Amino acid sequence: MKFFLISALCLILINAVFASDEVSYTGTWAASQYWNGELPDIDLQGNSLRQIVRVSIPGEQLRFHFSNIYGSEELELQSVHVAKSAGQGTGSIIVDTDTEITFNGQSSVSIPAYGDIISDTIPFSLSTLDEVAITINYGKIPAEFTGHAGARTNSFIELGNAVSKETFSDAHKFVRWYTISAIDVVDNEKKTEAVICYGDSITDGRGSTNDKQNRWPDIFSEKLQSNPATQHIAVLNHGIGGSSLHGPNSAKWPTGLGRYQKDVAEQVNVKYMIVLYGVNDIVYSGKTAPILIEAFQELIKRNHERGIITYGSPILPFKSNDNWTEEFNEIKEAVNEWILNTPASEGGFDAIIDFASVVADPNDPMVFNADLCDGDGLHPNYLGHAAIGNSVDLELFINHDDNDVVSDEENVDINSDEENAEVIVDDSEVTEVSDNEDSADNE
Repeated sequence: MKFFLISALCLILINAVFASDEVSYTGTWAASQYWNGELPDIDLQGNSLRQIVRVSIPGEQLRFHFSNIYGSEELELQSVHVAKSAGQGTGSIIVDTDTEITFNGQSSVSIPAYGDIISDTIPFSLSTLDEVAITINYGKIPAEFTGHAGARTNSFIELGNAVSKETFSDAHKFVRWYTISAIDVVDNEKKTEAVICYGDSITDGRGSTNDKQNRWPDIFSEKLQSNPATQHIAVLNHGIGGSSLHGPNSAKWPTGLGRYQKDVAEQVNVKYMIVLYGVNDIVYSGKTAPILIEAFQELIKRNHERGIITYGSPILPFKSNDNWTEEFNEIKEAVNEWILNTPASEGGFDAIIDFASVVADPNDPMVFNADLCDGDGLHPNYLGHAAIGNSVDLELFINHDDNDVVSDEENVDINSDEENAEVIVDDSEVTEVSDNEDSADNE
């Protein structure tokens, strides 16, 4: 009897030690997942895919997230390695840094249909703004392949198991990511936190330069790292080309509210969000100003419930875009009026970061500055991305605590009326691939 009592006491003490030793993480890189549509020109099954990403904050211990959330069959990862990239736009790694990623101590893992998986935490020395290469040797793959089409970074394929090969050839390369969804760093001292950049193709990087990591969230991350007071803040880019904020979710066209659970609630140690959304809702989804304002209120409400400080930008000018109409402009102006003039205590953003003014033509604020535009009157070029990223006031990210978030009781309720009766679904309900309306950018 004494033996059993002592054993039980030991188990209690061991559990208490593990509970007090719980590991804390912060995301250092992420990409929103959706149905990728196109597959590479060579079968991935049995072959190796090397993908390059740039992290934001450093760490000495990492874990990796892999996704099959839109696959109707299991996805097999036979071997996965990580290494530092040997150069932008190349398929080369620094061999001395090549490290195996394991799953419960094993080299291979199967991700179930409509599922995700997180790797073991492994030692890997990651510096600020490092580019790393994640190389996957695939087994069985589903027909519906999960990933992120708007990578703006080249990925490379080699035949067979080549996870440790120093250089992949250019014979099979493409600008997409598959399967990889996030990287977290261990932060047991709890000194770091993350900001999510949430939006459509502009945030995703349309108009930036492939392999140069010069999307506006990248530029913003560089600015954060240049200031000692903000070097603890990671940047997670959760932009999706073609995405609207409001409306039913789908595998091909995830909406800002529909994908919230995966892309916000399940992200690690998020303290802030910058929102740049709305043009696709107006131009391609037929949303009225009241519906779009309601969607912004709902997003802010959800964030505040999680203690996330939420900054918003007015919708950027697009008068020189082919799809511009007076009606669309009136909706945009009504929404922007609400964004700019509604305090947080009435359901508005906690502060405004006015990207619209940054990119506006000095002679006509309704027009995107041609010097900063990629030519379609809607998306920034690399200079526009730089202007947007550098315009963020870093004071918004210094010395904040939970008291800076407006409580749920202080927020206005989201009223439901006949005009605003469209259903906003959660992405956990989405399992089928479906088409949706056109958009400004599907990559």
